[in-house]
Formats: sequence, C-alpha cells, structure tokens
Amino acid sequence: MGTALRTTLTCLFLLSILAFTACTKGDASGDPEAKAAAADSTVADSTAVAKSDSTKQRKGRGFFQKIFKRGGDDDNEKEEPPVPVELTDVSRRDVPYYVAATATLEAEKRATILAKIAGEIREIRVEEGDYVKEGQVLARTDGRAQAVALEESKARLRGLELDFDRVTMLFEQDLVSTKEMNDARARYEEAKAQLKASELNHSYTSIRAPFSGIISQRSIDPGQNVQVGTELFSIVDFDPLLARVHLPEHVAASIALGQRVVITPDTDDTLTYEGNVMLVSPVVDTRTGTVKVTCMIDGNNELLKPGSFVRVKLQTDMHPDVLVVPTNAIVAEGDESYIYRAQADTVVKVLVMTGYTDDLFVEVSDGVSEGDRIVTVGQGALREGAKFEDIEAKKKEKEQKKEQEEEAGDGAEVAESATNGNG
Repeated sequence: MGTALRTTLTCLFLLSILAFTACTKGDASGDPEAKAAAADSTVADSTAVAKSDSTKQRKGRGFFQKIFKRGGDDDNEKEEPPVPVELTDVSRRDVPYYVAATATLEAEKRATILAKIAGEIREIRVEEGDYVKEGQVLARTDGRAQAVALEESKARLRGLELDFDRVTMLFEQDLVSTKEMNDARARYEEAKAQLKASELNHSYTSIRAPFSGIISQRSIDPGQNVQVGTELFSIVDFDPLLARVHLPEHVAASIALGQRVVITPDTDDTLTYEGNVMLVSPVVDTRTGTVKVTCMIDGNNELLKPGSFVRVKLQTDMHPDVLVVPTNAIVAEGDESYIYRAQADTVVKVLVMTGYTDDLFVEVSDGVSEGDRIVTVGQGALREGAKFEDIEAKKKEKEQKKEQEEEAGDGAEVAESATNGNG
C-alpha cells in the first residue's frame, strides 16, 4: 500500500514538470509581432507613467518654489524700521569711589525734661511739634508755696542784715567781742544762701526749654500732680543731624575729619544731601572689627528727621580723567557689560570693562574712545547691526523745518503786503 502511494506521487510530479515545459516552449514559439506589440505597449505605459510622475514633480517643485520665492521676495522687500534711540558722547571726567553704609539719623541735641519740684500742673504753653527757644517757658506748676517761702527768706535776710550792721558798728567801737561779730556775719551769710535756694525753688515752678528745638512729646496734662523726676516734655534739636556708621578697620583708615559724605533718604532715593565726617572713633570694636564714624548733616529740610533710615556714602578713592558713560548706557548680560555704539546708521554691540561709578557715570575701558556716540535709551529693541533713528536729531530737524516754514510764511506775508501797497 505504501509503495503504491509513493509510485503514484512520483508519476504526478513528473507529469507536472512535463506540462510546465510544454507551456514554456509554446510561449517562446508564439507570434513575434504580438510579442513586439506587447513589449512596445509595456514600454509606452512605462514612459507615460514616468512622464506623468515627472510632470507632477515639476508642478509640485514649481509650486513650492513659488511659495519660497514669494516669501524671500517679501523679506527682501520688507526691511525692519529703524529703532528710535537717544545718543550721547563718551567723555572724560574724575570718578570717585564710595563706600556705602546704612544708618538711622539722630539729633545731636535731645533731652527729656523732668519735674524738679512736686506740684500741680496749672498751665501748659506748648504742644508737640512747636518750635521753642532756649529758656522759653513750656509750662507752670502751682508755685504758691514756693512764693511764700521766698518771701520768708527775703524777710529773714532783711532782719539779719540789720542785725549784722548793728553788730559791725558796735565792734568798731570795741563794744562787742570778735565772736559776736563773727556769729552775726555767719547768720547774715546763711540768710543770703537761703534766699538763693528759695529763688531757685520758685524758678522751678516755670518749666523752661534747656535749648532751642522742637517739642517731640508732651507727657503731662493740666491739673496733673507731678513728683520730682516725672517726665514732662521731650525736646529735639534738628540741626544738625547725625548718622553713625560702622566701617571695617581698613576702610575707616582712609576716612578723615571734615570729609564730604552723601546721604540719601530711604523715602526718596532720587534726593541726595551733603554732609561731612564729624568724628572717627579712635578705637576698634573688638566684637565686630569695625570703627564708628559719625557724620553730620544739616537738618533744615522736610525729609530728614531724627529716626529716618538713610544710606550714607563716603568717598575713599578717585580715578582722575577717565573715560565715562552714563549709567543707563550699560547693558548687563550675566557677568558682562555691553554698550551699543553708533556707526553710520547702525549700531555695534561692544563689550566693555566697567570701573568706579558715582551713580551718574560709569568708568569704562576697551572698545570705546572719547567722542564715540553711544545709545543711552532704547537698547531693549536693538541688536547687532540694527538701524537706529536719533530722537534728538529728528526733533531738532523738525524744529528747524518748522522755523523755516514760519520764516517763509512771514516773508510771503511781507511781500504780499508790499505788493498791495504798491497797487
């Protein structure tokens, strides 16, 4: 059974090979013209497809070329407008170096006025914020007891004075002893001292200003009973004001008495006031390693008051005759500083090295020369090679044009008036 199956399969395989061979021979021995026509048809179809693909590619390439070409033409035709800027010249000047510190202003004179005698407050003559002169009466206490004591002292002094005169006359006549004379003199001198004490106590009933200044605080009310040592008023002299700063020892070594200082109030950093160094401590604080420097400033202004927080700058060095630019011309990028220098109608971005500054000008070097035109306003819209427009120059040009037009108009009016007059 198995051998018969294998024989049958082998016969079928041989028959299939013979059939395939016959078909192949039949195709090869067919009509040559049909074969040529079929070949030509195949070539033509291939050529048509190729042409179609080529045409599509050319059309697509032309479409994209038109788009990109149009975009390129627009970029060439549309130029960026010039950036409006303000310019200034690189100049030379002396640039000082300052060391900065902070301080709280203090009054050179300030005091708390205390009661020197006990009594009732009968009168108050000033209020907080009032300016008073030295010796001016601020308030009064009930001084009737002191007035009575004063009168008693005066009466006793008059009696002892008469007694002393009588004893003196008798002593000159050798009618009294030296001891009696000395006792009379002692009683008289004691009465004079007691009168002075009574006058002093009576003067304490009038509370007076110890110096000229402004009343900063009133701590009493009319009718209040006060004891010796009770706080009555606080008075402050605003002129001068003091600013005490603490500087490192090596910095304080370069500070001299009378040296100029610049003080800026925290309420308005655009304002500056000048003062000078009043005192430099002769000792170094062992805890901080600093030296106390006391600066003095005129207090006759509205912004500076005792207790105000201020910034103090003291000059410690100077670079003379160096190239400088305004501080607003500097463009900071990381740790580097740049400026934009005008070159024809475009700008060049220049890296510079900065030095000392005095808030208005900055010392610069490398890349700039005296007289170079640099941008101070409008740097944010600039880039390397960008075109610019000088605002000030354009403004002057418009003003000149306007003046010329006005002059031309005035000339035309004069000519017309002359013509009408001749007519």
